[in-house]
Amino acid sequence: MKAKSLLLVPMFSLVAVLSACAGPMPKADPSEAWISLQEQPADVLMAEDLDGKRLNDGRFFEVKPGAHTLDVNLIVERSGDNGEMNCQTGIQFSQFQAGEHYKLVESSLGEEYRVKLEDAKGKSLGHSVDFTCMPE
Repeated sequence: MKAKSLLLVPMFSLVAVLSACAGPMPKADPSEAWISLQEQPADVLMAEDLDGKRLNDGRFFEVKPGAHTLDVNLIVERSGDNGEMNCQTGIQFSQFQAGEHYKLVESSLGEEYRVKLEDAKGKSLGHSVDFTCMPE
């Protein structure tokens, strides 16, 4: 294989990975609760684990009714030439209802980050414990 052809392999792999993330959101299952994510404009908030198990799609959580632990990953762009920080936290909620829509909303004050869980009407149902952050 020629060197030029070899360079195309990683490029096509990257396109395939990115297109999976950019695909349409699946329809919400009415027998489960749907949790969407809302981050600050410069940040990236991703669903990581549900009850300790890694998720395939980091754009949302879909859970059976009842109690669950939602773990998220937050990538924060730092000011100046300080790069990015990768932060993790979790939130527990015991009353997820089938067919309901919830939202995890990220907020920050300086370098203090927080995620709160809201119901479909915007009522706060809980918030995360402290984020654990590491520079990348």
